[in-house]
Amino acid sequence: MRIEFKDDAKWLSKFKIDVTSNSNKLYNNGNQQVKVTVSLTPIKGQEITNQQMDSIWIFMIKDGSDYRDLGGGFGQGAGRSEWANNNNAEPEDFFRVSLKKNTQFEYYAASGFAPHNLLESAARSRDFYISTLAHGGERYKIYAAIMKEEGVQYATSTSRFNSHVELETVSSPRRRRTDFTLERVHAFEGSTDNEKTAVDIDVYYLQFAERTLRVVHAVPLDGDQSTYYYEDWKSADPLFSLSGIHYNETQFHYGFKPGAARDFSYQNVSVAINSRTGAMSFLRMELIGPAGLAPDAPAYGPKRWIVFDQYGNWHGIEMTQKNSGNEIDFIMHDM
Repeated sequence: MRIEFKDDAKWLSKFKIDVTSNSNKLYNNGNQQVKVTVSLTPIKGQEITNQQMDSIWIFMIKDGSDYRDLGGGFGQGAGRSEWANNNNAEPEDFFRVSLKKNTQFEYYAASGFAPHNLLESAARSRDFYISTLAHGGERYKIYAAIMKEEGVQYATSTSRFNSHVELETVSSPRRRRTDFTLERVHAFEGSTDNEKTAVDIDVYYLQFAERTLRVVHAVPLDGDQSTYYYEDWKSADPLFSLSGIHYNETQFHYGFKPGAARDFSYQNVSVAINSRTGAMSFLRMELIGPAGLAPDAPAYGPKRWIVFDQYGNWHGIEMTQKNSGNEIDFIMHDM
């Protein structure tokens, strides 16, 4: 859109936009954010109302005078590769602006500190959080505008204020199987209270091989999180038995979303899960006992997950097994 912005000193003495997270870089995963702060000071005798503050909008400039509002959400072209590859998507489609920080993910890692002191001399300020799906390795100049009254707008792009931020997009990394570790920890070996069933439990921790990265979130792509995703059994009858009771050895595999530490329980047996920061927990439970005592239901827990690091980059995994279910394993899964 084309707007005639005011470029005078009749209302504002200061109108700036700054990056106030610790880096101007952000991954193009649509999750990570850059924090920008718009700060304003009116001239003596003027004021900035809450209604005017609510009118602030963030934009980029195309072709010199075409102001593109970044709006509140990604455009339809941003999520469609055929549009992007054919240049059918507009630049603003690849950006999303929010007034709220996504606390699940961190800002881009960088040295230095956020310039908190830049706001000390400003009468009013407002924070915005920007995320992107744009191609990595690009730079974008971002500006802010505010409406004083109907038909009268001021912008940081005018010669009087001459303020913008430059955002740099970074391509999200594509992880391989070797970029992860799956550590097995023996958690319990014993029996149930009635001593009819032997119980053996291992807890597995899925982590990034690079320990500065952490698994902070996971989304199941299938199944019911409340139950196991793998089940297999074989006969465990003793060589000589006069009781006529049949015994089974049964394996169960479970996956758990990262979150607060809690316990997994089977009858009187309890083991801790989600006890390791930056890891996703899986569990193998082996039961050896009379047939019919083990849980008897289809294995319809989630096998495929989207795993997120602390920067919002996501990777697909699919759970597998080895050694007739005695071990848990996984492969990378293309989304």
